[in-house]
Formats: sequence, structure tokens, C-alpha cells
Amino acid sequence: MSKKKKLSPQDLILYILQKIEPEKSDKIRLNKIAFFVEFGYYHKKQSELSRTKFAGIKLGPVINQYAEILESMEKSGKIKIDGYKVRPLISSSVQLTNEVRNTIDPIIVKYSRLSNSELVALSHLTDSYKITTDNEKDMGNIIDKELASLESFFDDELPSETSKLDDRLLPKINKSDLVKYAT
Repeated sequence: MSKKKKLSPQDLILYILQKIEPEKSDKIRLNKIAFFVEFGYYHKKQSELSRTKFAGIKLGPVINQYAEILESMEKSGKIKIDGYKVRPLISSSVQLTNEVRNTIDPIIVKYSRLSNSELVALSHLTDSYKITTDNEKDMGNIIDKELASLESFFDDELPSETSKLDDRLLPKINKSDLVKYAT
């Protein structure tokens, strides 16, 4: 995969489905792992892995219009949907570089170990979801991938006292939009 080419939502879905256990590959797990992969990649590389957009809904972050994407993929023979289960019928046609695989494969492994309820709970706790949904008051908005910079749980190691945060990686905010809190 060239540095400029981003994965399509379909290729991201196929890649993830090939990596997770078939008996656990359902719509919830697929959506949550896709979110953690995309936002984890952005957090680590400051660039998008795919063209996939994610929306904040009551069930947490999901691939925007995932039902339509999955239905289209099933009609074209790429996946099989059986109730909530989703199975790949073909492999992703995109060849990922070692650098990309070395970044996203550990994320897939890490989050595949969690139960669906743990994945849902964790996704609800992300700053990017909370900000986008205004603490779950405003659903359906697209989550800005730049907010991935706020997600410190993607860091593999704890920051040392000598490490410095690169402020350029944080999203830009308008200070007049901030709410003052009583102390």
C-alpha cells in the first residue's frame, strides 16, 4: 500500500475479518475493532489508515453506514452475513506494507481479546466519542479522526518524566468554545 493510498471501508472490513476468530466475528466486534484500528493507527502515525468514517451512535462508535456497506459487500460476494455474524468470503485485495501491518495487527490482537460488552464500554469512554456526541447527548455525528491524538490508551508505554508531548499533534480548539467550571 503506497503511503498516499488509503484503504477503502470494504478492504478495512475484510482485513479485520481475516484476523478475528470466525466464531466471534459479529457486527458489534467488527465495528469496535475497526474503530480502535483506525483511531489507533491515526494516534500512532498521524495519518488515516482508511477512508472509513465513524459515527457516534447510542451503541458507541461505528463505521458510518455500516449496514449499507455490509449489505453491498454481501451482494457482491465478499462476505456472508448470518444474523449478527459476519464472515469473509474473499481476502482483501490490498497489500499492506510491513509498517502498516506492524502497527495495526497488534491493535487487532489486543482488542480481539475483549468481550463485546468490554469493547462497547471502552469505546464509550474514548474522548473522541464523548466529544463528538457531547457526552451522548447528540448522536449521529462523524467522529473527527484528529481526536485520536487525545486517546492516551493507544500509547504502548507509559510516558517518562523526560518525554514531551508534541502539542502539534493535539487537535486545534477555539478557546471561546470552552465551558468554565466552578472550582
